[in-house]
Amino acid sequence: MNRPTEVARFFVISLLTIGVGWTTRATAAPAPQTVSSVDTVPLPLVNLTPQGPHVRIVVRVHNYAHIDAGTLLGAEAVATRIFSQAKIKMTWVYCPLSKEEEDRYPICPSNWGTNAFVLNILTPEMAARIKTPVETLGSAPAPCDEDATSCPISVMYFRVEKLAEQFSVQSERLFGHVLAHEVGHMLGANHSSKGIMRGEWGRDDLMLMRLSISEFSTDQARQLRAALLHRAVRQERVQDPSLSASR
Repeated sequence: MNRPTEVARFFVISLLTIGVGWTTRATAAPAPQTVSSVDTVPLPLVNLTPQGPHVRIVVRVHNYAHIDAGTLLGAEAVATRIFSQAKIKMTWVYCPLSKEEEDRYPICPSNWGTNAFVLNILTPEMAARIKTPVETLGSAPAPCDEDATSCPISVMYFRVEKLAEQFSVQSERLFGHVLAHEVGHMLGANHSSKGIMRGEWGRDDLMLMRLSISEFSTDQARQLRAALLHRAVRQERVQDPSLSASR
């Protein structure tokens, strides 16, 4: 099949600063009420120290686009691997798609802490409401407010799937890279000339994703861990003001 000459152009993952949420009327059958198999250990909200080998992120998943479980778990595994190489652990929790379903998702509370983020997998109709450019695969606030407990990542999976098919990349691999890129932005990482935080992904980047994964640089990984630890310490002090005087 002949591909258009535009196939080699760069595809931009745009960073859009959006609000912490928006009103939707989307309803769907609930996702499985479980933490994914990637990491099943609940996150401690505090008690993180700079000496610890790992820090953690919780991602609360709202699968409005009804992505199948295999693709979703595959993307989670890719993003988890990228962050594990930065010595950061990830926990994934499936959440309700409407207020009517909240009672059926007891392990998706709103108070997971400031190291928890929200992933909204949008339908084309939802993406149209926030008026993203057609080449945008994902968006997130940059950086996420360090005291916020619901910083949102938006991913236009229908665009991820189309691009993955165009370059013969597994959609879950590309999706996982988009997730890692946007979480990186929320923790203060800027665009770079190479690696997972490249602002423009061209043909070579996408071909590489077929065989391997992109990574955070050493400096970026250090920055992400520092941001997570700082957020955790601030939250701990808010929960127990007496700690401020002892540190």
